[in-house]
Amino acid sequence: MKKINKIIALILVCITALVPLAACTGDTVTTDAVTTAPQTDAVTTGVTTEDEKTETETVPVTETETETETETETETEAPKEKTAPVENILFWTFDDGFAGKVIGVYCETEPGALVTLRDLSGAVVLSEHALDRYFYGRFIPPDDQPTHTVYFYAQAEGKATSDPSRPVTLKYSEAVGSNAMIAHDSHVFLNWYRDFYNGNAQIQGSTPEEQRAYMENVKNFMHAQLDKIREATGKKTKVIICICTNPATIYPEVQYKEEEGGWGYYEQPTSTTQMAEFMKDDDDIYVLDLRPLLQRNKDRLLFMQADSHWTMIAAYYGYYLAAQKVQKDFPKTKMYNIDRDFDIDIGPTGGDLLNFMGCAGTGVKAATATVFWKSNSMQAPKDAPTAYVMGDSYYGAIKDYLELMFSEVYLNNPASNPPLYDYTLEDLQTRQPDYLFYVWTERNIDPTLAMFIGAVNAANIK
Repeated sequence: MKKINKIIALILVCITALVPLAACTGDTVTTDAVTTAPQTDAVTTGVTTEDEKTETETVPVTETETETETETETETEAPKEKTAPVENILFWTFDDGFAGKVIGVYCETEPGALVTLRDLSGAVVLSEHALDRYFYGRFIPPDDQPTHTVYFYAQAEGKATSDPSRPVTLKYSEAVGSNAMIAHDSHVFLNWYRDFYNGNAQIQGSTPEEQRAYMENVKNFMHAQLDKIREATGKKTKVIICICTNPATIYPEVQYKEEEGGWGYYEQPTSTTQMAEFMKDDDDIYVLDLRPLLQRNKDRLLFMQADSHWTMIAAYYGYYLAAQKVQKDFPKTKMYNIDRDFDIDIGPTGGDLLNFMGCAGTGVKAATATVFWKSNSMQAPKDAPTAYVMGDSYYGAIKDYLELMFSEVYLNNPASNPPLYDYTLEDLQTRQPDYLFYVWTERNIDPTLAMFIGAVNAANIK
């Protein structure tokens, strides 16, 4: 009887040992969740390869290794949430002014996501980040393959790669736009002025000595004009010239290099930076160069994504530099902090560059920033200084900030971009402003500094 019991016990032990072995065997499951789109390295399929299966079966497992494996599985993080698939895919053909005929590509995705286009073989044909939710890319098909069928993938920070988009065939059509370019990471720039784009439009003169002599003559002319202004206003009126830097100069890292079919980037002094440096110690005519401050804050949305103008965030830095000068003259002037005293909204808009590229009205959007006061008490008091304002189209973004410094803001709004002389002494005698305030974009400042003194006077200055 004891012998029979031992045999039964032995059989039970064998059966118990076979149960987990049976649970680990079976056919390997393969899936083909995406039947037409290529797999990406970032997409986890959960399929065990034959090599992996063989290795698992041939490696002996000890009791200690089994415990370690269990502990590792317990510590494994949960699968990441997938990025949402891209939406609103569009493409069109335009002439970007330096690479020539290109295909513009657009889609909408999660903020800042990396958007990757892969062809049917899985090869990457374009990979750039979206700016906020809006992706713009430039694609140039090779001569031997004029059409490309691609799938769009997106990967937001901290998330897994999205499912692929529907297949999209990119091919040239008739070019519908020009005068704008798509750079890296969904930045779009105006390309009318190559000199300013490259940052090398300098003060006229073949030597530094000639340039300095020219700037000295311009300074003397402006001070002669200022004497007349002060005689008209009866005050020690001063001049503030706020010049917003060309956006391509703030973001050199997103420009296409020459070997990529772009213009490259050459950060050199411009007529603006030269004149600002020359005038830096002048206490009557303040020439504000925003380039250093904007470069230090380039992680913010300083320029409208698909428009040639600055946002209210960049305009804040123009206000900040101006307020420093005004506070020097009027110590009661308050300085406000963009993070503490304002609310910022990043939202969709259009833009003049969409018109230039020929895709406006097709459903494309672009990011911009709007800034709001947190309190109406920020308004300048009645005893604050006054300003007589002249400016180009960049005035719109800074106008609300001027009311933080000045009790009265009078806008002289002529038909064209106003240079320094564009006022009447009779008007200034009536208004009696403490400041003449100018707002210009750098691309309007040429080597003759005609915006400072007028084209006619510039022609007579040597």
